[in-house]
Parts: sequence; structure tokens; C-alpha cells
Amino acid sequence: MEEFNIDPEGVPDFKLPDQTLEQLYEFSGNGDHSKGFLLIFVGQNGMPLIYSKTENQIIEMGLRKATEEYLEQSAQTDIDNSLGPLDD
Repeated sequence: MEEFNIDPEGVPDFKLPDQTLEQLYEFSGNGDHSKGFLLIFVGQNGMPLIYSKTENQIIEMGLRKATEEYLEQSAQTDIDNSLGPLDD
């Protein structure tokens, strides 16, 4: 069996293929007037990567607002969990 010696430092940074991003965009929305996505993930180097594509500014603002609400809810959940059970 052939042995592979992979140098982890020599692996090129991952980049989502443009075709994949285009497909994600095409799968989003309803028709041609409400397409858009915001994709956030951690790359192999531990840094966040953000991809975004929207049909128009209204869709972009809606995605931003949804993201803000998600982050606020997530922060509140973290605060609630850090308090532990409350005694009556």
C-alpha cells in the first residue's frame, strides 16, 4: 500500500467553488425577485468566511435583519444559560 505524506501547512486554503455559490443563489428565494443568501462558516485556518449574494437591497436588508435577530437571540440564550437555574 502506498503511503501518503501530507503536509498540513502545505494544503491550500479552501474556497467554495463559484458554481456552488451560484447554485445556492439559484435555489434560494421564490422566482426571480427574492433571491439571496448569506453564508457564514469557519475556514480551515479558523477564520470566519462570509459569502453573500442578493437580488436587491431589500433582500440584503432582510437577511441582515434576520442575522441581527439571530445573534441577539443567541446572545440572550448564552446569558440565560450562564445564570443557571433560578430558585423560587
